[in-house]
Amino acid sequence: MERFDYLIVGGGPASRILNKYIHFFHKGVKTGIIREEEKIVNHCGTPYIVEGEIPWEKGLIKEEIVTKWGTPIIVDKVIDGNPEEKYVLTENGKKYFYDKLIFATGTDQIIPDIPGNNLKNILKVRKTVDVKKTMEILDGIDNVVVLGAGYIGLEFAVSLNHMGKKVTVVELMPHVLGGRNDEKIISMVEEHLKEKGINLITGKKAVKFLGKEKVEGVELDDGSVIETEAVLSAVGVKPLVEYAEKFGLKTSKHGIIVNEYFETGVKDIYAIGDCIETKHFLTGKPYPGKLGSNAGQMARILGLNFGGKKRPYEGVINATITKVGDIAIGCAGLSEKDAENEGIETIAGYGESTCMYANMPGHRKVFVKVIYRKDNLQFIGAELVGKFNPAGFIEAATQLILMKANLYDVIGYHYSSHPELTPKTSHPYFAFASESILKKLIEEKRIP
Repeated sequence: MERFDYLIVGGGPASRILNKYIHFFHKGVKTGIIREEEKIVNHCGTPYIVEGEIPWEKGLIKEEIVTKWGTPIIVDKVIDGNPEEKYVLTENGKKYFYDKLIFATGTDQIIPDIPGNNLKNILKVRKTVDVKKTMEILDGIDNVVVLGAGYIGLEFAVSLNHMGKKVTVVELMPHVLGGRNDEKIISMVEEHLKEKGINLITGKKAVKFLGKEKVEGVELDDGSVIETEAVLSAVGVKPLVEYAEKFGLKTSKHGIIVNEYFETGVKDIYAIGDCIETKHFLTGKPYPGKLGSNAGQMARILGLNFGGKKRPYEGVINATITKVGDIAIGCAGLSEKDAENEGIETIAGYGESTCMYANMPGHRKVFVKVIYRKDNLQFIGAELVGKFNPAGFIEAATQLILMKANLYDVIGYHYSSHPELTPKTSHPYFAFASESILKKLIEEKRIP
């Protein structure tokens, strides 16, 4: 009989970071990790691994991140358990006991439930074995359809384009990125994809995969057919929670339901990462938040809680960045569309700045958008797009949202300035974009 003080089920970033934090606080504690995969691929790096920019061996997560703490990696699948006797049962018939059990099982890719979805060459890239198989298939073909124009779909479309493949992207919504972002951002991305030679079809739904043994075409809802040799599904992910009912865990379509301390409601069982239902920091309502960065934050907060530094998790803000070809996009908080869906009236500000001082050679334009609540001028969202790195600025926006800053806090916020590294002193992104709102409020005599 093997017993662990902390038993973590799952092999992603949440499990690795949580394991580390447990050992920070508790010397000599016995932890164990059960995961289904022999090796773990870095999910965020999969487009670059498939393209060949990252060598295969460097795309795999190093085992010593876990094992250096004396933590065994058990390659198996949890299928059952008993929360009263406090054990899990695995597919190989093994029984492991625990004092505290944490599920961090993540997600898997969704393959559309349409005729022909059992054909060969319908590609997945979530698990390590899927990535390896996809790379083998891509090595011998020239024509690929990508279903879905979210972040993952677009990143893979560009990588496949770089590999010399003929790429067609099919998106159900009228625009890429779910149409959630500002029209200028969306139009810039769509134009850039077309410039790269990627065929973009929006507002159309795939209704059937055609072929005998391998997929040979995708039929759309307008009756048209796109000939192809493979289809990469990027229409979304689903939480891996098949075990939940066996442990008495409550779930929704978004994942395991937990409270602000990641407690499931079953004694000594917790859940973190992509397998849980996340709520938005600004609304308190369920909101998609299946990002590696969110999973890592959850793991750190639960680790602090296990260490006696109890603090609640207040929800996702979704500091999100991606790169589509040469264009980078950064977002945080709620978009105008998100806010509208929640019945929140907003006021938006815009600015066109640069990635460095405008008098410096090589400067490039950056489009900025800021979003505030109309009633109290609380800062609730930011969007950036341009040929630059928006990561640090989006993290700054996230902290402004976290502190519930208002218009005047943002206009007066602290910022750095350097000719080669930032926009000029008069054009700091969020303050500069907010000036259009301030000016309007003054003109309309609406300053509170």
